[in-house]
Amino acid sequence: MGLIKDFPTAEGSWAADVDGNNSIDSIDCALMKSYLLGIIKKFPKSDSLPANTSAVTPTPQITPKPIPSYSPYPDWDKEHSGYATFTGSGYSGGAALLDPIDPDMEITALNPYDYNSYGIDAALAGAYLEVTGEKGSTIVYVTDLYPEGAPGALDLCPKSFAKIDDISKGKIDIKWRVVAAPVTGNVSYRIKEGSTTSWLAVQVRNHRYPVLKMECYINNTWVDMKKMFWNHFVIDNVDTTTPRIRMTDIRGYVLEDVLDSIPVSGDTRPAYIIDGNVQFPE
Repeated sequence: MGLIKDFPTAEGSWAADVDGNNSIDSIDCALMKSYLLGIIKKFPKSDSLPANTSAVTPTPQITPKPIPSYSPYPDWDKEHSGYATFTGSGYSGGAALLDPIDPDMEITALNPYDYNSYGIDAALAGAYLEVTGEKGSTIVYVTDLYPEGAPGALDLCPKSFAKIDDISKGKIDIKWRVVAAPVTGNVSYRIKEGSTTSWLAVQVRNHRYPVLKMECYINNTWVDMKKMFWNHFVIDNVDTTTPRIRMTDIRGYVLEDVLDSIPVSGDTRPAYIIDGNVQFPE
């Protein structure tokens, strides 16, 4: 909140750095929240106070705005050409597993060539596309796969199709490109049913741009999580119920976060959503 600039003592600053990475940021806030709620009993770093805290005291800081850590995926913002048809499906049971979907949303199914861009399964699941036809443009949300679609093809909801051309045509020429999602707040995560520390499946939601890569911090190493065709990142044998993750979006921006309260083996709860602590920049 900016009410104070420094901690009263070096020990106070050391105590606030609960993950022990010499930086006080959103990860520490998430871990502190988990501790206060009783989700975790112990912080990741040692309980022992360093012998000379004045020499190693981290400077309190707000997590900086993310910057691209990797190169953007090639031509991520290019204009695609193709055709559009329309369908009333995709609001429930879509390939992207994004239920529940507001029936008033404008949605689309995407051809498999673009849906699985860059050789990554479900790469553009949950993406927002600006689609243009003869009558104008609209923004649609990718919720499903269009299996028979050619490269560039979309299967729009009727509402979106009618905005950009005459629906009586049935099939039209279009152009489209990936755009920022009209979201507010932080990302969220769907923890798939069956997930435990032994086998974890995580879906990112409410993200500003498509998330193409996720890693999990295990045994002091960032380990890649495989993205599945059903739009979740999967990993085996995480070593904590509050794992650290790292996400990369289609533009190369990287964010770190902590997942609260992953089930342990034997937990049979259904899929659930947990709040994230970060969001990709505009």
